[in-house]
Amino acid sequence: MEERSDLDEVIAQLRARVEERRRAGDYPPGMEDDLDRHFRRVAAHRALPDHLPLEERLRQLSGVSLDRGAINVDSELPGGTALHRLVAKAVGRQTEGVLDQVRQFADAVRSAFEAVLAALEDPYGHTHGDLVDQLDAVLERLAGFERGSDGGSAMVGDLRRRVERLEAGERARRVQPWYTNERFEAAFRGSREDLHEQYRDLATRLADSAPVLDIGCGRGEFLELLAELGVEASGVELDPALAQAAARRGLNVEVGEGLRHLGALADRSLGGISMIQVVEHLPPQGVLDVVPLAAEKLRPGGLLVMESVNCQSLYAMAHPFFIDPTHIRPVHPAYLAFLAHEAGFAEVSIEWRSPPPKEAVLLDVGGDGPEATNVRRLNEVIFGPQDYAVIASR
Repeated sequence: MEERSDLDEVIAQLRARVEERRRAGDYPPGMEDDLDRHFRRVAAHRALPDHLPLEERLRQLSGVSLDRGAINVDSELPGGTALHRLVAKAVGRQTEGVLDQVRQFADAVRSAFEAVLAALEDPYGHTHGDLVDQLDAVLERLAGFERGSDGGSAMVGDLRRRVERLEAGERARRVQPWYTNERFEAAFRGSREDLHEQYRDLATRLADSAPVLDIGCGRGEFLELLAELGVEASGVELDPALAQAAARRGLNVEVGEGLRHLGALADRSLGGISMIQVVEHLPPQGVLDVVPLAAEKLRPGGLLVMESVNCQSLYAMAHPFFIDPTHIRPVHPAYLAFLAHEAGFAEVSIEWRSPPPKEAVLLDVGGDGPEATNVRRLNEVIFGPQDYAVIASR
């Protein structure tokens, strides 16, 4: 009877505190009913209570880790992953503040559960004062979150508004053409036969590098060249229509974002990686990320082939580069070669490709005089090779 009297007194104290906070407007509507149900559960008496489920839940709660680095930033939308990473950096301090509050709340819940479990395991020898204190701490923290008095709700609302503004800005910058990329490539990159002729030499460099991953494989012309050489190869392409066009020709192509696809592969699982006219489509951080990632995925002796528009040629800047609205910025060949060296590639070389049409180049006047020298210099600057390839060996 004494134990029952103690428990009644505990319940009376809790009810008095709830009523005091209810009158002050600290609890949202309906919380009294929730508390009544909770009190009945605490006060319930069972001769042989089963504590195992509660113990298991307590172990699970103790193993929970709240880490900002564990927040998923993947997205199925084009450019969504890069946007989410940008948002995560921009609001990192606010996010950490919210996580601190959630950690405090989780600690209070865990302490309350420990006190409840101890009371259930020893109902006749346990005093309930600590249980009251722990439950009260949980209720205060919960009420704070509901009211937003500690800034938690306001902070979350501010984060949401900032994310919405960033997403709106990203949508405004994103190129969403009403024409198909397949029609664009046919108009400006040439026929399949033209591309076969243009890239046959690069494909030959990968003849002994199976398996090869072609990132940004487009319609699959480079994959077809590798297939002709008997090289096991697969591709990943962001545009579903281009990927489907390649798959219809029997090529192994997946729809997806290249860096994410590459990152999911096992280290040292590839013999070759090709990126034909891809890096100019990447943001600066994407260029920085893809080179060391390629180094991780290539086995020793593996080959990385990256071709891009030559920004040192004014002819290339005036023609192929700015024709494509999805180009973000040119990547200097010296910089791309530098990244390959820094990422640990053993041998790195630059190969100049695709000279401008002869009829566009200034005529060589011959001789060694000043006029001939100036013409050659102009041809080097204005009519330099349109493309370059960085070829790096692991």
